[in-house]
Amino acid sequence: MKNSFGLSNRVLIQFMNKPGVVLISTLFIVMIMSIISIQISKKFFISLQRESYLEFKHHSQQLLLTTEKQAIQSLRKEIIYFQEKLTRKDPLLSRSYFYSNDLGTIQVDFQDASNCFNLNGIFKKNGESLDINKHNRQWLERLLILEGVDSLDAESFIDQLIDWVDLDNQPLNFGAENYFYIGPLSPINQFTPKRLLVHLSEITNFPIMEKLNFYDLSKNLCVFPGTTTQLMNINTLNSNQINLVASFFDEKNLELIESQILNIPENGYDGIEKFIGKFSVFQEMPRGILATNSKIFTVKSKIIDKNFSSELESLVILDISNSAKVFNRNFKF
Repeated sequence: MKNSFGLSNRVLIQFMNKPGVVLISTLFIVMIMSIISIQISKKFFISLQRESYLEFKHHSQQLLLTTEKQAIQSLRKEIIYFQEKLTRKDPLLSRSYFYSNDLGTIQVDFQDASNCFNLNGIFKKNGESLDINKHNRQWLERLLILEGVDSLDAESFIDQLIDWVDLDNQPLNFGAENYFYIGPLSPINQFTPKRLLVHLSEITNFPIMEKLNFYDLSKNLCVFPGTTTQLMNINTLNSNQINLVASFFDEKNLELIESQILNIPENGYDGIEKFIGKFSVFQEMPRGILATNSKIFTVKSKIIDKNFSSELESLVILDISNSAKVFNRNFKF
C-alpha cells in the first residue's frame, strides 16, 4: 500500500526512523516553538511596557501639577524683587529649578511670555460690550503685513477676528458671521462664540486661514485668555521679535530695530523713555504697552526619567495683587 508520497508505508517508516531525519524534525519543532515563544515574549514585554507607561503617565501628571503649584508660589515670591525691572539675565529667567521625586528629576523653567501680540488686545471693554482699540488694530495690521500677509488678507483676518468676538451677527466687509460658520463651507458647524479668544488655535476657524500659514503667524501672535491686556517688556526682547517691535513703532528700518534689540543694556533699561528715544516715534503709537517688567509667564515643567519623559507647559498671568491665574495647560507624554 502506497501513501501520497508514492512510497509504501514500510519504506516511509524506515525513512522517518533514520537519525538525520529525526534530528532535522526535532530541530524544526524546536525552531517553531522558539518562534512562538519569542512572539509571546514580545507581546508580554509590550504589555509590561504599556502598563509601566500608563502608570508613569498617571503619576507624572499628578506630580507635574503639584510641581506647577510649587513653581507658581516661587514665582509670586520672587517677582517681588523684579517689580520695577526684569531682564533676561535675572535668575528668575536665566536659571532652571530642579525638584527630585520617586519618578526622577523635575526641571522647571520660567519664560517671559508677554512679548507677543495678544489678539484680544484689539478690543477694549466698555461695560458689557467690546469696542475696537484703534491703535492696537493698526499695530496688528502692520505686524501681519511685515509677516508677509498682503494688505487685503490682513484686513480680512482682522475683520474675521472682530466678527468672531463681537456680539452682533452683522459681518464686516471681509468678515464672517454665523451664516458662514454654520454653512456647508465651514468644517466647524458652530456659531461664533461672541467672547474674547481663549486659545490661539481658534483663528484656524477663520476662512482666511486657508490662504495663511498658522505656524508662521503664531511666531509673534498669541492669546491671553479672556483679557485685553497687552504688554511688551523691552528688557527681554530678542531677535525673533523684530517684526513685533518694528510694527509697534511703524519703523521700516528692520536693521535699526535688530541693532537696538541686540544692544539692550545687560542690566536692562530702568525706564521706557531711553528705548523709545532710539526711534522716530509717531503720534499714533499705542500707549501703555511698553514696560520694563512682566506679569505674564510660561512655566515649563519636565520630568526626566531613564525610560519615559513628560512635560507640562502653562501660561501664568499675575494680576495687580500678585494673584496668579493659570491658562492653557499643555501636557506632553
